[in-house]
Amino acid sequence: MIFQDALSALNPVLCVGDQLGEMFVVHRGMSKKAARARAVELMDRVRIPAAAQRVRDYPHQFSGGMRQRIMIAMALALEPALIIADEPTTALDVTVQAQVMELLAELRREYRMGLILITHDLGVVADVADRIAVMYAGRIVESAPVRDIYKAPAHPYTRGLLDSIPRLDLKGRELYAIKGLPPSLTHIPSGCAFHPRCPMAGDVCRTDEPPLYPVSGERGSACHFWRECLDDRDH
Repeated sequence: MIFQDALSALNPVLCVGDQLGEMFVVHRGMSKKAARARAVELMDRVRIPAAAQRVRDYPHQFSGGMRQRIMIAMALALEPALIIADEPTTALDVTVQAQVMELLAELRREYRMGLILITHDLGVVADVADRIAVMYAGRIVESAPVRDIYKAPAHPYTRGLLDSIPRLDLKGRELYAIKGLPPSLTHIPSGCAFHPRCPMAGDVCRTDEPPLYPVSGERGSACHFWRECLDDRDH
């Protein structure tokens, strides 16, 4: 697991080498010296400069991007088959975001592991994901290969998310925003949870919760009007 806020996830009173090495001591039975050597190797692998010297530093002595790389190193330590990354680029500037995402993509290929990326920013995952599952109010409302999502969304919420991404070709126009507010998870609306904010909502949306309709072979949409959503090319 790669947590959202690396500074909160890392222990502030232990140096990063001890935190990385602890897993090798507990799970692999290594000595502290051998575990420290593996910690240096991992820090090198995620491109932390002067790893042999910095392995004794504390989390607050690293930049946000470097702390995120340490979190990635911790997730890789025991060679998992799957990594879950929860908003791994939060609070990082655009350049560092790109570097972190590039590193994750490279490590995924190298270690042949699965990666689940949790994020609200569809622009971040465009070059990394194979498929996207869009969630609203705790439920998947659309699932599809990444190219299909960007080419023609089959759910009004997905379309709203894509329309709210700033675009260079629309410079000077007002940025689109989905109307209303997300519902409280303790008081989810009846029918389709998105219907109070949906421009396509009909009577059936207020009463009947839509199943995940099969749109195509690997694609599904939890919208009663997914066909109309796909056909609305001028949106």
